[in-house]
This record gives sequence, C-alpha cells and structure tokens, in this order.
Amino acid sequence: MVTPSNSAPKPHRHNQSKRGAVKHIYKKSKKKPKQGGRLGTVVAIAVLLSSAGLIVTFAWISIQLILNPYQVSWFNKLVPEWAQISLNNTERSQTFKQIQASLDKQGLVAGKILPLEGNSAASFLLPIFKERSHCQTNCQSIVELRVYQRSQDLELQPTLEKYYHLANQLPIIGPEESFVVSPFVNETDDNQGSSLSLPLDEVGRFEGETPSPGFWFYLQGHRQQGINIITYGYIVHYNPKRSHLQLMIPWTSPNGHFPQWRQVTGSREQELTIDRTIGLEPQLKIYQIKPVKSVLNPMGLEAIALTPPALKNLSYQDALLLARSGLWTPAYQRLRSFKKQHKGIFSAAAQAQMDVIHLHSQLTATQADTSWASPSQQVVVYIIDGRWEKALQVFEASPQNAQEIASQLKADGGRLWNRVEAELQVNPKRQSALAWGGLIIAAKNGKQRASAWLREQPEITEDSIAQIQKLLGQL
Repeated sequence: MVTPSNSAPKPHRHNQSKRGAVKHIYKKSKKKPKQGGRLGTVVAIAVLLSSAGLIVTFAWISIQLILNPYQVSWFNKLVPEWAQISLNNTERSQTFKQIQASLDKQGLVAGKILPLEGNSAASFLLPIFKERSHCQTNCQSIVELRVYQRSQDLELQPTLEKYYHLANQLPIIGPEESFVVSPFVNETDDNQGSSLSLPLDEVGRFEGETPSPGFWFYLQGHRQQGINIITYGYIVHYNPKRSHLQLMIPWTSPNGHFPQWRQVTGSREQELTIDRTIGLEPQLKIYQIKPVKSVLNPMGLEAIALTPPALKNLSYQDALLLARSGLWTPAYQRLRSFKKQHKGIFSAAAQAQMDVIHLHSQLTATQADTSWASPSQQVVVYIIDGRWEKALQVFEASPQNAQEIASQLKADGGRLWNRVEAELQVNPKRQSALAWGGLIIAAKNGKQRASAWLREQPEITEDSIAQIQKLLGQL
C-alpha cells in the first residue's frame, strides 16, 4: 500500500519553480516596449528629416523648372525616359545664327566655339564677350560662358538647319587685382593691390590627358607689372553628366606660364601645376583632385600645402621648416633620409608634401649646377639651394667682386635672410650659415651691426667669430 506522503511534495515544488520562471520572464518582457519605442522615435525623426530635405530639394527643382528649366536639365539624367521633362522646343531651340542675333540685341558678342567630345555639331562651349567702356585696345572681355547642345526635338529633325538648346550658363567676373599681383607683394608692402576685377579675354581647353570625368578649360587675361607680363585667370570644369559649368580656382603666373596637368605625386590622377616663379625663386602651386559633396560636380581642386606638417615628428617638421623658407634641396635630403628610417609612419599626405618639395628642389639644384658668368649670381643660386660652403668659396675667391656681391645681398628683399634664419634654427652651429648671416647684415646695416649679431648667436665660438670677421673685412 502506497501512502500519499511519498509523492505529494514533488508536484508542490515543481509548481513553485514554474511560478518563479513565469515571473522572471514577465520582468524581461517589460523592457522591450521601451526599446521599441525609442527605435520608433529615431526612425520617425529620420523619416521626417529626410522628407523635409526631399521637399526642399523638389521645391527648388520645381522653381527652377518654371524660371529656367535649362539650369536643371541634369535632372532628366536621374530619371527614366518616360519621366523626363521636355526641354527642347521651337521657342527655346535656336540655330547658331539666331543665337548670334539674340546676343547682338543685348550688346554681346559670341566668341569662337570650343567643341565638346570632339564634335561641334553635338555640343560646344561658347564664350560671350562684351565691350568695356573707356578702353583703347583689347576692349572685349568675357562676361559669360555657355554650353549648347544639339536639340533632339523631333519637330526640328527634318529641317536642314541645326538647332541648339542652352544646357548651362556661367557668369564670369575676373579675379581681383590683389590676387593677380600677389606673387610680387610682400606682407609689409603698402600697396597690396585693389579689389578691382581684372578682365579676362581668352578661353582655351586643356588638351591631352586630363582628369576625368568632364572637360577642363582655362580663362586668361594679361597685365603688365614692371618688366613682367602677368598671366592670370580661372580654371573651369564642365561635368557633362549634369550639364554643369563651374569655376574651380583662380590662378596667376608672374612669368606668363599657363597651368599644366602633370604627374607630381604618383597618384592615380594628374595634378594641376601653376608656376608662380619670380626670377631665381621657384614657386609652384600643386592642386590635387579631391571628392566633394555635390550632386552637380562631385570633384574639386585642393592645393598641397606645407602647413600643417603631415607628421607630428620633430625631424619631419624641421625639414618642412627649411622648405617653407626656400631651402628645398636640404629639406628634400632630410625627408628622403627620414622616410628610409620611418617607412611605417610615412603617410600619403607626407608623400605629397615630399613630392612638392622634390619638384622645387629639382629647379633650385639645376640653377645651382649651372655656371653663371656673374659671381654675385653664382653666390645667390648657391645660397638658394642651401650650398653655404660653395657660396663662401666663390666669395673668398673673388675679392675684386666683393662690392658686386655686397650690392646683391643689400638688394635682397628677405628671401636669402629667411634661409639663413631657417638653417640656423635647425642647425645653429653651422659656421657657413653664420658667415652669410653676418655678411647679409653687414651689406644692409654695416659691419658693426653684423659683429654684434654674431656675438648674440648662442652656438657660435670665438674661432668662428674671428674667421667671419675676416670675411666681413672684404666688403
């Protein structure tokens, strides 16, 4: 006979554990509605913001379609053919003669067309000129650029005449005088140039290999500055996918050289090089293609700058200090040595800075390797390239030309002195640089001031002072 006491407690304990489990599950499930609520709120906000952005975008497109539909012709390339908006009609499409006649009524002149994609019958860039008032010669300047495309309107197909519609237009105002003359101007000069816009009278297309997609053009003008003829202008890009013209950057060249696309850094795309060299002082501005957040044109130009340094390393920063002061070759030599020792940290930005410095170094080294008839010029090109000892050898070997060299040092606007300061900041014990510091001061301010400056130098020795004093005696 089995008693109930052997089996009754087991169901009792089992029921307690089930109730505990149910209670535990209930507590967890209470948190889920909160998480779901927060997620729903975030999603709702994101949807509202996206909707607001779309509403603003479509409102802008709608206004443009009413006021100037050709400005948003790129919109057709984003939608299927059945949803595209008809922009070609007999009222807006014109023959080239009609375009010229319309411009003539407005006091404007159509320039020479520049074909796009090698076919002038399909699309072309048209510069628009206007006569400048109070002008004696070369009085026409560019006031607008337009892109025309062959009309695809079926109603115009049977005609013998070719009809075009305006795909995009870009008003043009020349760069300010202050920018154009900037290579000649020091920060301390009283006349920094005015804010007056200078005229542009030519437009051309870059031929050969250029960054893609799209087409690159240059606008240019000319200005007399002393004995120099400055060439200046704008770089223009046309994006055919969006039928969009855009001014990219202004440029100026004191020696009249045109901008060039060339391989400088070894990157996938070529870089734009603008030559701002004056005399023996090379100065090149290198621009790289960089992506930008723009629907109309997703590419921009960005200059490779030497500030800030790409690496936070004292040796690297010293090299860039030398480069910024014009000592391109010593800077490049230091960077090449630094790269061998620190390959692991040498970034793409550091490589770009090094490549720009190398390009300048090639120019100053070529000048220094050239034999100059004038000892004063030979001294200058040696100092420019950081060949301090060789410059002293020329000075010591030609005492009869000491006054000519002194005149050259006196006429220096600060470029040679900047090199002396940079060299002594990086290498304060270099006697040849100390000697040229003393010679430059003596030529400008007298031997007494030069002697005082020498004694102020923290790393100079008495023997060095005595030797440099002998050199000062030649002046």
